[in-house]
Formats: sequence, structure tokens, C-alpha cells
Amino acid sequence: MKKLPTLHILNGDASVAAFAAANLPGQVLVWREVLSEGPVLHSLPEQEFWQKRQEFIMKAYHEPAEKYKEKVLNELQKLEGIGAFFEVVLWFDSDLMCQANLLYLLQRMHRKKPALLSFYTPKPGKHISELPPAELQKFFNDRQQVDEEQLQQAVQIWQLYAGPNQLNLQLHLQQMAIPFPYLEDALQLYLRRFPSCTDGLSQPERMLLQIIQNGATSIQEVMQQFWQQDPGYGFGDAQLQHILARLQPDLVQAKEPLSLSFFGERVLEGFASFTPKQRWLGGLEVKGSCPYCFDNEKKSLRKNC
Repeated sequence: MKKLPTLHILNGDASVAAFAAANLPGQVLVWREVLSEGPVLHSLPEQEFWQKRQEFIMKAYHEPAEKYKEKVLNELQKLEGIGAFFEVVLWFDSDLMCQANLLYLLQRMHRKKPALLSFYTPKPGKHISELPPAELQKFFNDRQQVDEEQLQQAVQIWQLYAGPNQLNLQLHLQQMAIPFPYLEDALQLYLRRFPSCTDGLSQPERMLLQIIQNGATSIQEVMQQFWQQDPGYGFGDAQLQHILARLQPDLVQAKEPLSLSFFGERVLEGFASFTPKQRWLGGLEVKGSCPYCFDNEKKSLRKNC
């Protein structure tokens, strides 16, 4: 049976127009999940994994079940047919949100490998959705092939990211050379999402508080400044609004114009500590007293005991 030439997997709908303009040969699959957010538990059977993801997306983003099926589950089903393609090319940006999705797909491809698996990630500050056709065509020619050893390491890293012992992930990053150019930086940012050992704030939470303390009074202004200061997380509007909501009303005024509460000022100045609100980080649920905290002085995760 003759194989189809190429399947391109794009991270999100924003890249579709730019990709179509480049007129690259092959078919396109759009990946719309956000595996940097909410529960990702590699220990779950496949069906339960996606059921838990659907429940999270429906609750967090008010996505109807039928929309999740259309946007995610139907596209996911197409991955079962990758054997019909000679090559699969993964197009993902360098930020944490994209790299978490890339990591999942790499480990998944290990189960049912195409004849050729390639990827391309533009340098930080560049986005596939904003690239002109000529540049996308050049990047297609510069794509990197993924070998068996790289896939095996992707499986290991995914299991650590989507598992409960996050110190093992940190140890892996410290001891192993990561064979994907921007994955290590993205996962280092991920570790900084854990509550600080001193004040209970994650790095993104602290940045939002500092932006408000410096005079930003609207949600849009706060988001714009966050994107300018630290685009490496790749957060969109919804993700930043969720982080801000966790800080309200304890640390931040609940309505615009935004301002810090007295407690928020005390926490930011180092005189008080914030108890983390419930959320998932990879395969670990954070609620109240988290088993891990991030030591800002040592720039590393440690047990919180």
C-alpha cells in the first residue's frame, strides 16, 4: 500500500492560516489540547486519561462536551492513522504550553512510529503563526529528524512530568542532556510554577502581583505586561485569568481597578505567606500544603517539610 507523503501537526488554530499560505505539501492535523494545564496522569488508561482531561477543560474553560469531542478527541483519533503517512512533522513553539504538547506527542509516537518523525521549533520570540510563507518553507527544509533514542527519552520525561514525584523530573533535567532544543528551558519554567518555599507564590503569581503593584489596574494591562516580561510560559488570556482568580480576593482586589490587598502587600514584601489554592501541576495535585516547594535562592524544587 502506497503511503501518503506527510502529516503536519500544528499546535493550535492560530498557525493554520500561516501554514496554508506557505503551501507546504501534505495534510494538516491541528492539536488543540493544553497539557501544561490541569491533570496529566500517565498512569491512567488512555480512555480515563482523556475523560479526566475533558472534565477539566469543560470546567476550566466552559467548553461543551461536544466541542471537546470535535476539537480534541476527533483529532486525537486521527493519530491512530499515522501509519498511513511516510513522515509526520511536529510544528510547536518554544514556550511551555507548546513544549508540553510536543512532549506528549513525541512519547505517543513511540508507540506507533511513522517511517520518519521530524519536528521544528522556531527560536524564542518567533511564532509559527506569525512566520511569512518563505520562512516557513525554509524551516520545513531545516526540520530535525527524531531518532529512537530521542523518543525513548521523551517517554521517560513525559512519565516524570505526568507523575507524582516531581523531584525525579528535576533530577533528570540535572543529570541528562535533553535532546530537544527548548524543552529543558520550558520544564525549568514549569518547576517555578510550584509554590515558593518562603511565601507560597509561584513565579507567575508573583509576577502578576508585582505588575499590579507597579500600577497596572486592568486585567488586559496586566496580561499585556506579563506577556512582555515573560513570554516563555505561553499563557493565553484564559490561563492568566485563572491564575489571577486564584489570587482574588485574598491578595488582589476582586474587580477593576485592580490593586493589592493589605495581605497581598505583606506577602509580596516577604512578611506573610500565601496558602496555595487547588490546581494541578503535571501529574501532581497542589492544594493547601504542597509536598514540594520551589527554593528561589537555590533555584530548585525541594520537599516542603
